This record gives sequence, structure tokens and C-alpha cells, in this order.
Amino acid sequence: MKGYFITGTDTGVGKTVVTACLTALFKNRGEDVGVMKPIETGVDPECSSSANSDAKFLMEVSGVQDDLENVCPYRLKIPASPYQAAKIEGKEIDPEKILEKFRALQSKHSMMMVEGIGGLMVPITQRYHVADLALQMNLPLIIISRVQTGTLNHTLLTINAARQHGLKVEGVILNPVEEGTLDAIEAEQGSLIEKFSDAPILGTCPYIHDISSEGIKQNLGRFEQGLKEKLI
Repeated sequence: MKGYFITGTDTGVGKTVVTACLTALFKNRGEDVGVMKPIETGVDPECSSSANSDAKFLMEVSGVQDDLENVCPYRLKIPASPYQAAKIEGKEIDPEKILEKFRALQSKHSMMMVEGIGGLMVPITQRYHVADLALQMNLPLIIISRVQTGTLNHTLLTINAARQHGLKVEGVILNPVEEGTLDAIEAEQGSLIEKFSDAPILGTCPYIHDISSEGIKQNLGRFEQGLKEKLI
């Protein structure tokens, strides 16, 4: 089964943008790409759109007609970790329900793109983390990292955590969170990550102003140019 589980070194690192770019890229190459955002927090289920819902945005980019309940089984209002948000709302997350929805989507599509929530050690239940979900889905991991100072520590910690959990690390995609030319320190982050982890840098996502399905399509060529042959 082809596909990737997309995680990040932190919240707000750009997982959704890169997942959308990868989805559009593989769709453009003729793949039947299914998408999944297993858990979404900080979103009102009764008042959401592709502008404020990662799940709906990925569905719009991919063009899938799958039920939202399968693409995103848990949608919580509180902007916190799944465990904390569910606890505050008096709800309980069942990982098996997520896996059932994943298997249903997997059976319909030739490729799956799954966007995690936060980083690998974000708790879903008291004894179950994002890393455990990724492992049970049995998809190789792509890690999204910043290029700013501090990313070396965050990325190496994420890679180590992934390997300790038995996850296959496909590699790292760097995502500048600000527009502009990288300085000398930022430009070296990728080579240092490879040097200290042996995990490949798969490429760099361009800075995209228009975070919409149309904006993703317009920047798809730039995204593909930023990727290395290792991912293709």
C-alpha cells in the first residue's frame, strides 16, 4: 500500500500545506489519492470550511467524495492536544475507530496521505500517542521541519522518537514559515540534519502566500522543483 504519514516537529510547522502539496502532486501523476486527518482540534464541527478545517481543505485539494466522518473521525473545538481537548469536552477518543476509518479509506484508494496532529509524542489517550497511530497505520513517515534556528534539535528529537517506536522515516521536508531568502545558518540546516541523523532531506517546500486549493495548484511546479529524486 502506497502512502505517507505526515508529522511535524511542532504545531504550526506547515504539515497541512505540505500534505496538500504532496496530495496534489501525486494526484497530478495519476494516483487515486485518499486523504485523512484522523483528529482535528480547534475547529467547531458545526461551523467549519476549507478555510479553517485541515480535513476539509485536504478533501478539497484531493477532490475526494469520501464522508467527512471517515476522513476526520474526531473534530474537537478546544485548540489543544487531542487528549486534553477530549478531556475538557467530556469525550473519549477510540484509536480503533480511527483505524477502522483508515482501513475503509485505504480500500478505496491506491494511495493514502495521512496528516497527523502536532508531533509524534502528542497524546491521543493517556497511553496512546500519535507515534502509535502512525505505527499501526504502517505508512512511512515524512517529517515537516522549519529551517529557523532550533530546528536541528526539534528534528533530531523527532527522528529519534520515530525510530524508537519502530517507524520507517522516509525523510524530512523543510518548510520555511516566512518569505525571503534563507541566511547562511538556515541554508545549512538540511545538510546538518542529514549529517547527524542519516535521514534524507526530501526537499524544501516553497513559501506559499495563497493557502487555498487554487494556490496549491498554482505552486505545484515550484513544490516539485524543490523535491529531490529520493521521494519520486
